[in-house]
Amino acid sequence: MDLSEVRIAVGLNVDLFRGIINYLYTNETIPHTMELGLLQISIDEPIMEIRDASTTPRLGLHITGDYKNGADPFVGFDIWVRLQPFVRTISGATPVAALSAAEVEDASPEGIGDLVGMFAIGQLNEILQNMDISIFDSLINGLEEAAFGEDVPERSTWSTNFYLGRTAEIEYVEVGFPRGEPQNPMVRNSEQLETTTALIATLAMPGQSANLPNNPSIVPAGTGIQIMISRAAMDSVLALNARKQLEENIDGATLNFLSMSMHDLGIQIVGSAEKSNATISWDGILLLFFRKFYTVKGSKRWHDGFTDVFASGINVDVDMPWYIKLARGILAILGPIGWILDANLIAPKVGEANEEAPNVIRGAFKQEVGAALRNMIGNVGGLSGDDAIPFMQFSQNSWVLNGHYTHSLLAFAGLNRDTIANIEHDVFNLEGAYGESVGMIDLASGYNLHPQELGRLLKSDIFRIPNVHGVKADFGYYVRSNPNDDTADNLVDPAEIHTE
Repeated sequence: MDLSEVRIAVGLNVDLFRGIINYLYTNETIPHTMELGLLQISIDEPIMEIRDASTTPRLGLHITGDYKNGADPFVGFDIWVRLQPFVRTISGATPVAALSAAEVEDASPEGIGDLVGMFAIGQLNEILQNMDISIFDSLINGLEEAAFGEDVPERSTWSTNFYLGRTAEIEYVEVGFPRGEPQNPMVRNSEQLETTTALIATLAMPGQSANLPNNPSIVPAGTGIQIMISRAAMDSVLALNARKQLEENIDGATLNFLSMSMHDLGIQIVGSAEKSNATISWDGILLLFFRKFYTVKGSKRWHDGFTDVFASGINVDVDMPWYIKLARGILAILGPIGWILDANLIAPKVGEANEEAPNVIRGAFKQEVGAALRNMIGNVGGLSGDDAIPFMQFSQNSWVLNGHYTHSLLAFAGLNRDTIANIEHDVFNLEGAYGESVGMIDLASGYNLHPQELGRLLKSDIFRIPNVHGVKADFGYYVRSNPNDDTADNLVDPAEIHTE
């Protein structure tokens, strides 16, 4: 995907905002009835909709209900209020991503737009003013020192955009390497993923364009948040932090050269250090492999997604244990972009040194984007007297594409109603029992969730699905069918569960 001059793009699935609207109607923050003089209005639950998703997409609220004016009988109405994404400027501060109710695009019966529509726009804008997303502040914070050093400009001067992206495609790349040649990465598999209409926040350097060519959505269908960091942004931050490490003394070793930049499929690292008249140098490519599922005796298990930093492609010319501590000492090189908690940058001898190396890199800006959304959701929740509207996210995938780093998250907020479309079964094998179990769950909305994920969402009431509920157990969460006598409601056919 062509990012042009954009440094960071963040896509937010419209479903996030649908869930918030559903929640606000359920707890009557969006009123069910209104009166304006002699005008009485009864409102059904508003539905957030997309029109013309692949050409000139528009976001709106479809509002239906009944109204009466004075002694006249109640009459049904149907209006469509267009919502406009925009960047709200704030004097002396970083701009924010925002939504406003712009106009009544359709109204039936004729004239209802003047009576009900304009009143609805006023009510909606009171709510939408509390839905500003302070997303640009944290994104700029991750880039400004690398771009400008100590002479950073006002954050209000950075170029920003917030728009509704049309459906498009984004390339997913699975990286691999020939057997025994990790220093020669290659594309093992490439796939074009269809994207869903989403709200897109973009950031560019001051004076440059924050527009993506043709205004595409970058959010793959079935995900909630997509974060793309351009090769230029990654290179600038990696270079800055590499420079900061020069002449540093780590466990008696002096780092005298270090260079890091993006490779088409990973991160290129070259460096050298000295200790006690011995020199170590390294050169190669760090590969990033996303890990989320693993299998135990045929059963698909889940954990919060992370990315393995695979370093066997790094060529090291000295076999000395002190370089392991040196490797750990330069982890901050990736910090502001990669959120690395711990990693083994020059891997070959970690096992021999009895050092623990979890090889974990967190999704870039996952924490910042989540914090911005939580802040927005908390503001909206305050309208209803709640502490916060519920919000939950899970890592979904990550990959390097032509040097751009991209990370996908499942994310849900408020209240979401859905149904189960399909269950992918796997097997379990325990002492005294074996048979079929639930591996993954396909929802009618297009999401593919592990029982641990859906169980948490159901238990927190972010999701409501007929005939099932979420359960918290010692080992985590899972999904259970509601007790009844209808075996058709079972998630697993009882005949497929056996005891020994």
